[in-house]
Amino acid sequence: MTEQASRREALDACIKCSVCTAMCPVTAANPLYSGPKSIGPDAERFRLEGIEIGTSLLSYCSECRTCELTCPSGVQITKMIARARRKALQNKKGNIKTMPLDVRDYILGRTEYLGELASLMPKLTNILIGASLARKAMESILGISSKAPLPGYGSKLQNINRKINSKKKQVVYFPGCFTKYNDSPTGKAIIKVLEYNGYEVIVPSFNCCATPLEANGRFKEAEDTKRKNLALMQPYAQQGIPLITGCTTCGLALKEYPSFEEEGFQKTPLKVYDLFEFLWMLYQKNELRTDFKEINTSLGYHASCHLKAQGIGVPAIRILRLIPGVKVVELDQGCCGLSGSYGFKKEKYNIAMQIGQALFNRASEGIRTGDFENIACECGVCRVQINHGAKVETNHPVWILMQAYGFCE
Repeated sequence: MTEQASRREALDACIKCSVCTAMCPVTAANPLYSGPKSIGPDAERFRLEGIEIGTSLLSYCSECRTCELTCPSGVQITKMIARARRKALQNKKGNIKTMPLDVRDYILGRTEYLGELASLMPKLTNILIGASLARKAMESILGISSKAPLPGYGSKLQNINRKINSKKKQVVYFPGCFTKYNDSPTGKAIIKVLEYNGYEVIVPSFNCCATPLEANGRFKEAEDTKRKNLALMQPYAQQGIPLITGCTTCGLALKEYPSFEEEGFQKTPLKVYDLFEFLWMLYQKNELRTDFKEINTSLGYHASCHLKAQGIGVPAIRILRLIPGVKVVELDQGCCGLSGSYGFKKEKYNIAMQIGQALFNRASEGIRTGDFENIACECGVCRVQINHGAKVETNHPVWILMQAYGFCE
C-alpha cells in the first residue's frame, strides 16, 4: 500500500464525532485553536489534494495525545498533525522573520546539549536562568516566556557500564534528560529500588529520547537520535534484557521505537517498561520485595498525559497502595499544560497555565483541606508545572518506595 493510500485509509476511520476536539485541552483553553479534528483529519483531506490549510495552527498542538486516547476509531491524529507540521516547516525554511523562533526551537529541542553544558556549573547556570534581566532578554530575543518555570540543574547522573551477564538478573535504565540533568537524585533512587529487588542496573550513554526534538520541529535530528539510541539498545534487546524508564514521556517514545523503520531493528523488539509497570509485573509474579515499613502519609497523584497514552493504567497507584499507611488520591484533572517545552514559549505560556488551572486548583485545595499532604507524579515537567501553578511540593512516587524500603526518612 502506498503512503497516499495508507493516509486515505486512516481518514476513512474518522467518523467525525468530534470527541477529540471536545476533549482537547488546547481547544478548551484557546478558542482560536480549531482543534485536532479540524487540523488533523479534516485538513488532511485537503492536504492529500495538494492544498495546505490551517498551517498557522499546527504548532499549537501540544502533542499530549489526548485526541488519540479518546478517539473511538483509533485514528492517529497527533501523528497526522506532526506530519503536516514537518511539511509546513520545510516550506517556510529560510524565512528571516521566523529566525528567532527557529533558534528558540533549536535550543529547546536540544535538551541533552543544554544539560551537558549546564551540569558543568549547575549553580552558576541556575543563577543565570533565574536572573530577572536574563529572563527578560530571553523573552524579547528568543520568545521564551519570562514567567515560565525553567527547571534548575544539578549534578549529572552518571552512566553505569556493565557487561551483559546471562547468569544475573539485569535491567537497562533509560533516565531521560530531565532526570539525568535536572533531577539526578530521583535517578539514583530508581536505580536503588531496582537493585534492592535483585537487579543489576546498566545505564548506557543514551541520547535524548527525541521527543523534544520532534516537538520543536527538528524531525531529521530526531530520526538520527533514534538511530543512535536503537544501536545502543540492540545488544540488550537481543538478550531480552528489559529497558526501564521512570519518565512517562520517555516511556511513550521508547515504546514506539520498535515501529521505527530501520533495517534489523524490528527483528528484536524492545521490552520497554515504565518503572511502576515493571514493579507491578514483579509483584504479580511474587518477585517484588514487599518488606515495606509503615508510612503514614497521603498523596495526590497526577497521571501525566503520556502515561495515559501508554494504555497501562496507573501502576504507581497500585504499588503505592501496597505500602501500609499510604493513602493515594487520584487528582484526575487532565493535562498540566506544560507539555515538555510548550509552556515555556511566550505565545503559549498563558494557554499552558489555563490548561493546567483545574489541576492547580485541585492540588492546592487538596493540600489546604488536608485531603492529601503531597503531590506525586512520574513526569518531571509535570512536577515543575504543578510546583509553579499550584505552589505545592511535587515529587516522583519512587521516593515513597525509598521510604518504605527504609532508604530514607
